[in-house]
Amino acid sequence: MAVLHRKEEKIEAVLSKLPKDYTDKDFVDMFIKLYSKDWGKIKANYIKQNQDKEPGTIVKMPKPELYLKNLLTTFLENN
Repeated sequence: MAVLHRKEEKIEAVLSKLPKDYTDKDFVDMFIKLYSKDWGKIKANYIKQNQDKEPGTIVKMPKPELYLKNLLTTFLENN
């Protein structure tokens, strides 16, 4: 199940609000501002995976900020 639906559309919307010389932090901050409900879902999914994991196993989902940075990197590489 996808954590974030319509990723490309949302990434494009965030990028359209940022200056050309934005940083990863700027991207994350603007995403949170525009899509606070989605940000809450990302954080909740990360927390749930941490709580549900077996002792000694690794959580497959990166921390929420890194998750968004990875989405941005993948989007930029593909476009």
